[in-house]
Amino acid sequence: MSDLSEKALAKIRQDLQQRRDELVGESLSTQHEIRDADATRGGRDSLDESSTEQGLSAQLRLADRDRKLIRKIDDALERIDQDEYGECEVCEEPIQEGRLIVRPMATLCIDCKEEQERQEARNRTRPGLIDE
Repeated sequence: MSDLSEKALAKIRQDLQQRRDELVGESLSTQHEIRDADATRGGRDSLDESSTEQGLSAQLRLADRDRKLIRKIDDALERIDQDEYGECEVCEEPIQEGRLIVRPMATLCIDCKEEQERQEARNRTRPGLIDE
């Protein structure tokens, strides 16, 4: 567990739960919009259909992103409940309070996150690597 005060942890929990509630509400609204758009299809020209399909595709991508974020929030809330919140998954050191306030779903301390990003950048810049 991190060195967070009970007050800071309670505030983070409250913020996480509030953000989760907002995302769930937005997700339900998006689902209704998609169903309504699907129900009103037909009788339109191909340009209208194409525009509608693009809009639905964008909404689905956003909904998928929101579902992933809800999962991350749920994981953070579970870590709080299990008294495991604020500990880096890699080095097991406490994650700084400032990082958790800014990014409450964080599972890595700043040093481990930076190393992860450097590794990802190295992997992206290796041209010509093909698995055989």
